[in-house]
Amino acid sequence: MRSLLVILIVFSSTQTWAASCCGGGFAFPALILGDDKAQLTTSLSYGSVTDYVYPDGKWTHVNDHNVSSTFKIDGALLMTDRTQAGISIPVVYKKVSDETNSGLGDMALNLGYEILPELSYSAWKPKGLGFLQITLPTSPSVYDATNVFAADSRGRGFFALGTGMIFTKIFGKWDTNASGELHRSFARSFDSDGAGGAVTVTPGWGHSITIGGGWSYGDFRLGSSLSSMYEDGYRVRGAQDSDGSSQQNMTWSVIANYMLGMESAITLSYADQTIFGSPENSNLSKTVTLSYQQRWQR
Repeated sequence: MRSLLVILIVFSSTQTWAASCCGGGFAFPALILGDDKAQLTTSLSYGSVTDYVYPDGKWTHVNDHNVSSTFKIDGALLMTDRTQAGISIPVVYKKVSDETNSGLGDMALNLGYEILPELSYSAWKPKGLGFLQITLPTSPSVYDATNVFAADSRGRGFFALGTGMIFTKIFGKWDTNASGELHRSFARSFDSDGAGGAVTVTPGWGHSITIGGGWSYGDFRLGSSLSSMYEDGYRVRGAQDSDGSSQQNMTWSVIANYMLGMESAITLSYADQTIFGSPENSNLSKTVTLSYQQRWQR
């Protein structure tokens, strides 16, 4: 039961990292936190952009029907007793005003290593994993977009390399978790009609931090988490030169988990980016996600 609860905690935290409606930020890696040899997670999310915040922090409410649905498959496989590999494959449908588009989002590959194994009982020491992740530009970026409202931009569209850690701790029926990551996105060249010709775009650095907790009763868990993200502004050189503004926002999530058995669970979550923090240069969304996870024990 304890190992299943650990899995539900981490399963819940991924919903916060993935809450952004329209491709911003860094996707949480597919990781095994319990005593399993493999796991497969499928999720379906629906999000709507409700507000836009300018670089100076000024808010405006929007009603341009900017919505997206994402079906994602996350898989992870144990390679050694403490080492694992994973993959994330998102398929995205976007609608902005009267424009629609669907296709593959940005895929991600990751390696994880158990840096703090739980070999014996400790009243204070958490269980911890470190990870490396590469994000592949398998979706168009805004600089590839041909739609007027960039509905065909289904992700960031840049190579990114990131590293991070996640820690979990259970105290009876209560649990806590914390995670953080730092990533670097790399420059790409585009022949962009919107930018007036050939440009080289350099995204820069970004990071995310998440804290959360929950309460369990039998096979049911109710939790909440808060995540902050930051992305450097884009630097554009070529047909036009510009230095973009940085992006930051916070996402609050409430999550309900239910274990269907020793090897499966379902999760329903709601994520809102309009409640906490001082966002800048951000499309703020509200997102609902339904997930199913299947695990195979060692």
